[in-house]
Amino acid sequence: MLVFIKNNIEKSRNLISLFYGPRYKRKDILNRFHKWRKSEVRSDSEKNSIIIEGTRSQYTEQFKNWKWIIIQTVLWLAISIKYDFHHIINLMAFFTILNQFIQNILSIAQEKRQIFNSFITQEIIAMHSFSNLLWEEISAVKNDDDNIFTEKLEKSIEFEWTDITIELLPNEYNNQLPFLRVHIGNEKSNILNPSSLGLVKSSDHKQQNELFILLKIFGQYGHFIFDGHNTQKRSIDELVRKLSQNLIFYFGEKDLDPIQQDNDTGRWECFINVDDKTNCWHKIEQKRNKDIALLLESWVPLKEEIEKIDKREESYRMKGYEW
Repeated sequence: MLVFIKNNIEKSRNLISLFYGPRYKRKDILNRFHKWRKSEVRSDSEKNSIIIEGTRSQYTEQFKNWKWIIIQTVLWLAISIKYDFHHIINLMAFFTILNQFIQNILSIAQEKRQIFNSFITQEIIAMHSFSNLLWEEISAVKNDDDNIFTEKLEKSIEFEWTDITIELLPNEYNNQLPFLRVHIGNEKSNILNPSSLGLVKSSDHKQQNELFILLKIFGQYGHFIFDGHNTQKRSIDELVRKLSQNLIFYFGEKDLDPIQQDNDTGRWECFINVDDKTNCWHKIEQKRNKDIALLLESWVPLKEEIEKIDKREESYRMKGYEW
């Protein structure tokens, strides 16, 4: 009996919290959600707090029903004061209005949660986007202001960019930092440290920098299109040009740059072959997909909510993920 009472008290508190308390902009809710998602320990209490406050902050057309309930209440009070009705009639009118009041509260709470579910589902599904994942991986690497010194190729060999293959080889001590081996025609180098091509941080040679992330993507796809907003695009474009400059410095200057952008499509293409034996970027995408499935299951347990997503908006936000 005590457990039943406790559960109902808790449910009542949660219901009340959906109506009373501060309301937040969607941007603020999203920032809290992504901060929680990226944290090492995903707190259940913080998750529940985001759900309650996110649900409370949603607007629903059901709020307009209150005016009709208020009008009925005022009319009933006015008529009951003017006319001496039997107490049973007054009691029936009271319970009718009370029932409408309760039903409206429950309807609003349900619709608010459905709106929040659709909203958070859209955000989780948007994580499938290649551009979204790339920007998160780049942002996770703290910027180094100092450029690391890039070595130069020891031998002077006549070649084109397409004659070069950069192999990414497993590093048993650091999965994120594969070793390199360069093939030029039939010639091949010894195993190289990524620092040779300026692919590590200047402050810590045991950590990759943003340029290595881009090289791994070229190893997976050979080219890519980034569809972030303008500020993000400018940052990515600058990083790609830095990677291109490092490759030019190491191998020597040619008539064309090793990485070029199509002006019409915005696609970056690398003419140097990158053979990633470690499948680094593929593993990152697999981990991401598993996390998305877990988030959808834990945040939006109702499958029907996912079906409510506007397919056109979902299609737009998925641009750039598959090519």
